Amino acid sequence: MVSSISDRGQSYEEEQSYDWSWYVWGARNLFSLPALILLSAFVGFGGLAREAGLPLAHLVFLVPTIWALPSHLILLAGIVSGASLFAIAPAVALAAIRMMPMTMALIPEIRAAHTKRWHLLLVSNLVAITAWVHTLQKAKDIPRRGRLPYFVGFASTMAITTTIAAALVHQLAPSLPSAVMACLYFLTPIYFATTIWNTARVRAEHLALGLGFALGPIAVWLLPQASILIAGLTAGVIAYGIHRLTISKSEQA
Repeated sequence: MVSSISDRGQSYEEEQSYDWSWYVWGARNLFSLPALILLSAFVGFGGLAREAGLPLAHLVFLVPTIWALPSHLILLAGIVSGASLFAIAPAVALAAIRMMPMTMALIPEIRAAHTKRWHLLLVSNLVAITAWVHTLQKAKDIPRRGRLPYFVGFASTMAITTTIAAALVHQLAPSLPSAVMACLYFLTPIYFATTIWNTARVRAEHLALGLGFALGPIAVWLLPQASILIAGLTAGVIAYGIHRLTISKSEQA
């Protein structure tokens, strides 16, 4: 009887705690392909930050706190254009709104029975597309008690590593050949393209990406200042129209 009560008490304590051994398993995925692609993107970002005149201390602070490459690039664009802080801050915040539905989709997967709201608030800043996709793919194979530690292990390790990589390139940029720096800058758009392609779930998304690349040179020739907007919007509208047309035909059949 005493043994049974003790076993139930131990089981209850386990249910009310996280299994932090999974933190190590998450951190070990630093050498996975998605993590290495993200790392390469921040290598390029370190060089861009140097060119934009962003001091090293600011870079080291901003990478883990903003922790979203599109928002970082918007920040740099604002600095280069000479925009004020009151114009840059809302633009960076608006770019981060896309993280909200991602966070809402991730929370049910990593929440345990004893998870508090403040636990989720603490880890929410680590949500980014690479960590989000990776954790959603792995969550089904991880016990509930280990999912939040796994996510924190993977995301925090990535945040620390990318900060170090960006800082190193920031300092080494003046001594690197221009051809090497050009290749490093190109890693960032490669990261975005491969990430969007890998996370696409319907053919229309692949079609939109392909059309965007095809229309890019034409948009640059027509209106260089808004080439990305024109190419992206046109490609998205065409892909969506084809997608809706395909759905309507399948419903009629």
